[in-house]
Amino acid sequence: MRSYNYILILVPLLGILLGSCKKEGPLNPYDDPSLQDPGVNKTDTEVDPESFIGLYQNIFQPTCANSGCHDGTFEPDFRTIESSFNTLVYHDIIKNDVAGTYAYRVLPGNADKSVLYQRLVTDIDGQSGIMPLSLEPDSDWEAKSATYINNIKNWINNGALDMFGNAPQLTNLEPEMQGVVGFSGGSQMLDRAPGKGPIQVPAGTSQLTIWISVQDAETATNALTYNKYKLSEEIFNFEEATEQSLDLQTPMNETGYFDEPVDYFHSFTIDPSAYPAETTVFIRVYIQDDENDVTEIPKDGSAEYILKYFAFEII
Repeated sequence: MRSYNYILILVPLLGILLGSCKKEGPLNPYDDPSLQDPGVNKTDTEVDPESFIGLYQNIFQPTCANSGCHDGTFEPDFRTIESSFNTLVYHDIIKNDVAGTYAYRVLPGNADKSVLYQRLVTDIDGQSGIMPLSLEPDSDWEAKSATYINNIKNWINNGALDMFGNAPQLTNLEPEMQGVVGFSGGSQMLDRAPGKGPIQVPAGTSQLTIWISVQDAETATNALTYNKYKLSEEIFNFEEATEQSLDLQTPMNETGYFDEPVDYFHSFTIDPSAYPAETTVFIRVYIQDDENDVTEIPKDGSAEYILKYFAFEII
């Protein structure tokens, strides 16, 4: 019986001792209620359909970046949200109306002077049609076009803010490519490989003249400086290529890359007979406007079809 008495005495004693050793407050400091997650943020996280992110998700990517359309084949380039913004806002246009009303694809604050908006509501030159010209089978454009067009209009009129909500700045963009054509003997225009591939130069041609059209937003084409070119049989290796001078000529008007007439000021003439048959020769040009450093056209990062467009092939 005595052993049971000892046990009965020890049990409450242990409770007292353990209780006296217990720290005040929570054992784990992270159990402190003041440190707990306040809960799910109830802020509405839906994308504003009139923001640039909303326009890209709802319109430009699903409706405009169709294969063979604005998938990098034609500008504006709607493949990514960055390329979409950069080829729209304060970007020079290719097609205009007869009166030459428009200067930019998107003029922030003025949808009525923005070609992007006008191409959605009218045929600006009477022959280009109203965008979009074609739709994917699962497109919701026909059902929601009025809403989508209004969203684009409001985005432009509210300042055409970028994906981060920043107001765009008008800067002097680098010169851009408009077209490349080739002539044999100085007068016969040469065809291209399918898909605007390399210029086709018949074997034995002794005189090849390449004309290049470039355009700058601020500097007249015939006032561009540096004016050099390089040739390479390797699509990316131009470091070892010899830099040579481009000639500035009285402009020639011919079809450009986007199938519209453009002015060609720059040219060079070579004897291509030294190249074996089936050789492809790639071209880079180097020009400079009034504000930017020397611009290389095309660049290593340019799309492959642009690199092949800037080339000729001995056939």
